[in-house]
Amino acid sequence: MRGNDHKSKFLLTNREREVFELLVQDKTTRDIAQQLFISEKTVRNHISKEMWFERLT
Repeated sequence: MRGNDHKSKFLLTNREREVFELLVQDKTTRDIAQQLFISEKTVRNHISKEMWFERLT
């Protein structure tokens, strides 16, 4: 990879980090969505995005 391309692949956004911190606290997608004022679909998208990156490595 060139330049900073590899960095963005492994870093979570602040929001993604918030989602995963709550997820490891055994919160449901509904709980996370309510706490962060986002939709459940957005929570699932953050989780799916990270799982997709994990499969690439």
